[in-house]
Amino acid sequence: MTENRGASQAAIQYHYDVGNAFYAPWLGPTMIYSAALWPDDAGTPSNLADAQYAKLDWHIASAGLGRGDRMLDIGCGWGGTMRRAIDGTGIGEAVGLTLSEAQANWIEEHHSGQPIRTEIRPWQAYRDNQPFDGIISIGAFEHFAKPEMDRAAKIAHYAEFFRFCADSLKPGGRLSLQTIVWMNVAPEAEAGNLPLHIFPESNLPHVSEVFEAAAPCFHPMDFHNRPRDYSRTLREWIRGLGSKRAELSAMTDGETVKRYRDGFAGFVLGFEKGVIGLTRYSFLKR
Repeated sequence: MTENRGASQAAIQYHYDVGNAFYAPWLGPTMIYSAALWPDDAGTPSNLADAQYAKLDWHIASAGLGRGDRMLDIGCGWGGTMRRAIDGTGIGEAVGLTLSEAQANWIEEHHSGQPIRTEIRPWQAYRDNQPFDGIISIGAFEHFAKPEMDRAAKIAHYAEFFRFCADSLKPGGRLSLQTIVWMNVAPEAEAGNLPLHIFPESNLPHVSEVFEAAAPCFHPMDFHNRPRDYSRTLREWIRGLGSKRAELSAMTDGETVKRYRDGFAGFVLGFEKGVIGLTRYSFLKR
């Protein structure tokens, strides 16, 4: 088995296993914990749920998924992408990989009766005898490298991920990927611009690292960088945390709520000042 050189399972559970009941009040009914896709015109009416569904639909289409297809979701969260692909597109089966037991329990409870199978294991340890038609990975790539890794080490590890995806896809299969990336920041200042008290053992890629790592296995078919999508999403989450502060503090503690709000506020500044971006990619298997 390939060594997991990204964030450990303990680090992932530190963040995502705070409790499903903690996330639900401010993520809303979609239970999607990644940047939404907002209208280009800021004046166009849109709410968080609609913007999240727009993001999911973009990824489902970018992965080339259609009726009866098999889908792999790497970093599946609470199963929202898989459920959207089943309900909206009519895919035949979805397999989700997560390192969070809390998320896997949520999926089992809320998506029972659906053609969804969840595995609590890293992608390095997963093998499937039947190839997939499309793969989606939203918000997991940020955990694939640690802060101390240099560029060469990051690209080597990212390349293993893309090789895994290519090996898991049918000929002509597609991968849809979403990740935060570094933009205008010096290498020595990267760690100081990440809320590691929320996301321990994690680092971000640069766009050039993503494309270089993917090149041996995939053709890039679509790409965009929309930092405003994440800053607007974060503002919605901060508003939700504030409105539910008493309820959330009672189930955890006031310091945890403050930790999330402060971390999100710092992230907002990073997106709005051009320190970090929010990228989406559609790749075609070579």
